[in-house]
Amino acid sequence: LDGVTGLAPTLMRKVLELEICSVQIHALQLGLFASFAAPFGGFLSSAIKRAYGIKDFNNLIPGHGGMMDRFDCQFVMFLCTFVHHRTFVHSPITVDALLASAAQLSATEQQEFLQRLSQLLLNKNVL
Repeated sequence: LDGVTGLAPTLMRKVLELEICSVQIHALQLGLFASFAAPFGGFLSSAIKRAYGIKDFNNLIPGHGGMMDRFDCQFVMFLCTFVHHRTFVHSPITVDALLASAAQLSATEQQEFLQRLSQLLLNKNVL
């Protein structure tokens, strides 16, 4: 019994020591959202079909509801993933962001960056 009671604090320390990347958090968010939202793609496509009085969106595979019916959930999740990416993940490249990244380089890396940037700008006739 003593070994079991000492297990909880050890397990808690291990859980708190986990390193989690932001991509893992975004994947978890999208996965949880998909488990709730993706079924509504089927409901949405059914509502559209009922409104227009059609049985299925395509007759490529007879009796299977059409190819579009196979992807209704994917279309909803594509839209949700796109909105999630543009809202929470995507960050445009700005001069300030480049300078902040360059400041984290070592002195030799900063010199190499400056030389390569100068060469790039010379090749494009900017300098």
